[in-house]
Amino acid sequence: MIDTEVLVSEVVGRGTVLAGRYRVLSPVVSDLEGASAWQATDQILDRPVRVRILEHGAVAPALDAARRAALVTDSRLVRVLDVGTHEGYGYVVSEQRVGPSLARLVAQTPLTAEQARAVVGEAASALEVARRRGVHHLALRPSVLHVSPDGRVLLGGLALDAALLGDSGGDARSTSRADAVGLVRLLYAALTGLWPADPRAPQTPGGETLPPAPIVDGAPVAPADLVPGVPNDLDTLCVVTLGPNDDGPHSPGELVRELEPWGEIRTSVPDPSALGGPVTAQFPPTGAAAPGGGIPVPDEDDQQDTAPVTVQRQSVRTAFQQQDPPGANRPGTPPPATPSRTSSLGAAAAPEQAVAPAAATTQALPPAAATTQALPPTAATTQLPPTPDSAPEPAPQPPVLPTVVRRPVARSTAAAAPSSVPPVARAAAPPPPVGPPAPRPDTFDFGDVIGAESTPPSKLRFDPTALVLIVVVLVVIVGVVLAFRALFSSLDPSGSTADPETSQSAAAPSTPAAPAAEEPAAPPAPVGGAPVIASATTIDPSDADGEHQEDVAKAYDSDPATFWYTQTYKRDDFAGFKDAVGYAITLTTTTTVSTVTLHSNSTGGNVEIRATDAANPTAGAVLASGPFGPDAVFTLNPATETQSIVLWITQLPTAPDGGFRLELTEIALS
Repeated sequence: MIDTEVLVSEVVGRGTVLAGRYRVLSPVVSDLEGASAWQATDQILDRPVRVRILEHGAVAPALDAARRAALVTDSRLVRVLDVGTHEGYGYVVSEQRVGPSLARLVAQTPLTAEQARAVVGEAASALEVARRRGVHHLALRPSVLHVSPDGRVLLGGLALDAALLGDSGGDARSTSRADAVGLVRLLYAALTGLWPADPRAPQTPGGETLPPAPIVDGAPVAPADLVPGVPNDLDTLCVVTLGPNDDGPHSPGELVRELEPWGEIRTSVPDPSALGGPVTAQFPPTGAAAPGGGIPVPDEDDQQDTAPVTVQRQSVRTAFQQQDPPGANRPGTPPPATPSRTSSLGAAAAPEQAVAPAAATTQALPPAAATTQALPPTAATTQLPPTPDSAPEPAPQPPVLPTVVRRPVARSTAAAAPSSVPPVARAAAPPPPVGPPAPRPDTFDFGDVIGAESTPPSKLRFDPTALVLIVVVLVVIVGVVLAFRALFSSLDPSGSTADPETSQSAAAPSTPAAPAAEEPAAPPAPVGGAPVIASATTIDPSDADGEHQEDVAKAYDSDPATFWYTQTYKRDDFAGFKDAVGYAITLTTTTTVSTVTLHSNSTGGNVEIRATDAANPTAGAVLASGPFGPDAVFTLNPATETQSIVLWITQLPTAPDGGFRLELTEIALS
């Protein structure tokens, strides 16, 4: 091991340039044996990246797993940017893991139930996207799950870590179940701060670790017995899934349905010394967090030569608190009411102190300019400290006449009559200013507010409401009359019988009567009666679960508004992931099928029709083939007596949104 590390350090070190593009800067902690992690810089795009050097072990399978992981696109998965070799060693370039890991988040105290639900729920959603592309993680642990400063979950090591550990996976069911159980283990760790390791899984020494969870009768102790306040649904989910039986969710998608809904992710960074590691100067004291519940401390993977730029998280309520004060005028809107001077956290402000800023502001301006002057902050807005989570919304205030806002208020008048009513609203009317007369109190002119025009209109504008109502009533009356006329005309016995008789009499001279013996005989009834669909299933060569198996019945439910559909791909050849997708139909009984009509919302592509079943979808001859369309009719050659038919889709049609997807609305057999 020492000789290998020395040899690797001679090949890759500070200043090494990989592929003529990625310059290695400094090493970071890696918890996988046989691989080292480095901070690097992409010299072409001038951005920081993370490079993992594969020193020994299953290097070729790990590089192949990284290539497959690069095909999965999701903002919650760490992107694989490049894969290659350098002087006999493999390397994988990925984006940085921003923010602390789950191990650091729960180092001192576990997450709340809602935060644990949100973090693990986001990770499960990301792995469900990967599962639908045939890629699994299979090596979930607290060090690969990170939370960025803006509250975004980042999950690293997709498929790559398991390949380095020698886990080749298995069938689709076992790999999906393994990821679902791994996610529940992360949920257990988030709730308790302890790691319920799987004794059958390969160990990953080094890096960030958590204390082991206590084991009783071969299963971890329930989270509710370790931490008070754990909800019953999360406690039951952990106990059932991590127990001795094969219970609980069997895929990340099922776990998402168990956890949803969840809210916003808002976590804080613990002291790194709680993990037993040295405390560096880059970490602030314990409990330091950015305003708004953000995470100001970068992960060790983000350490660079210069201090990283932290993104402060801002909640919705913080954004509203940074807007204009409640008394500020805005163009095109009437001035709001002056907030109350009382506060639940302190006594009411003195009338002189509350009105002094307003008097000082309005006396310095002429009456015309005072109209657009914004009200100063009041005691209610300046005395309340900002809260990180939520605060009660201010009670709506009654509107104030515009004349109160744009007229100055004397300090002596406000001080003479103290009460709970805001001083501006109860101030005595000052002498009328020199200039145009003030508008009437019962009308409101928007020109006064925005300063565009201070003179009120000479007369009221015409109100078209009454005219509009009269027109609407007339239209309704005309519509009712026309509806009654159409109804009674359809009940007229002479109207419905005249047209057929006229058409028959007009067509009689031009059409000679044919002998009854020359009429074509009706085709013989099919064997077993008309074909009736009993059930259907989908066939996906790359996934035993098929494609949207839950919607297969919508293709023959006699409702054209519903449909069965495939996944959406960027190319009509399934983007190279598979050769075809099948739709197997089982009839109620063996009968003769001569035509198959496919109604779809897609056009183009190709489908092959065979008289076989889901076990052997490509067995037998192709009875009909062709593209899809709104009403595509396929005549079987020859007509076949069968009880099962397979629609083998070898090329995807074009969907209405421009992608490649089949939307099959109805299937008709005859």
